[in-house]
Amino acid sequence: MSADRPVVRRLNQVAGAETSAGVTVREMLNDDHGCRGLHQRRLGVAAGARLAGTAGGQGEAWYVITGTGSLGTERAGSAALAPGTAVWLEPGGGYACAGDGLEILAVTVRAGSPGTGPTHPVVRLEDREPERTGDREFRVLLSEGLTITQFAGLIPPGRAPAHHHTYDEVVHVLAGRGVVHLDGTDTPIGPGTSIYLPPLQPHCLENTGAEPLQVLGVFHPAGSPAAKQVS
Repeated sequence: MSADRPVVRRLNQVAGAETSAGVTVREMLNDDHGCRGLHQRRLGVAAGARLAGTAGGQGEAWYVITGTGSLGTERAGSAALAPGTAVWLEPGGGYACAGDGLEILAVTVRAGSPGTGPTHPVVRLEDREPERTGDREFRVLLSEGLTITQFAGLIPPGRAPAHHHTYDEVVHVLAGRGVVHLDGTDTPIGPGTSIYLPPLQPHCLENTGAEPLQVLGVFHPAGSPAAKQVS
């Protein structure tokens, strides 16, 4: 698949591979989908299971979707994991994670350099200040000291004009329902939907429900989620 084409993938259509007892990995977006700079996968860690490994690429940006657990890393030490926790794992750094129904969205950075790393490699959504652009709200989780930006955004009901970004982006829907308009197609989206948006790709995420559409995005190079151009 060409790298200049967008991709939409649903969690229930992606087979999971059990890498160890109680640990499941679903490859949502990678080279096979033309997404070469940022690889996105969902990690499932069942109660009593343990996930251990080494951060790949130029580092990894994690976000806890559901469940609880604990994480030990070489740089950050020990950290409690709960929904809304974001973690930066240094490239080549070891980690060990124990969970109870954990679902983690992990993005491996494969483009550029790793950067110097953030002052606080573990942050929580509730502690980040909301920023607004028009009627949309977002909170930057990881960006300082990095070549990528990870953010959580809220899209209100309705449809905004099509727009595009200059950066490479992977998006995952956390909550809500809607339609993504891109590349001449209109595709329903909901929790567990992953979207790859190449640079300059016109698109619009329409919220067709009554509640906010919550998304998690990671893009390269780092910048502001508010930066966009109307297509």
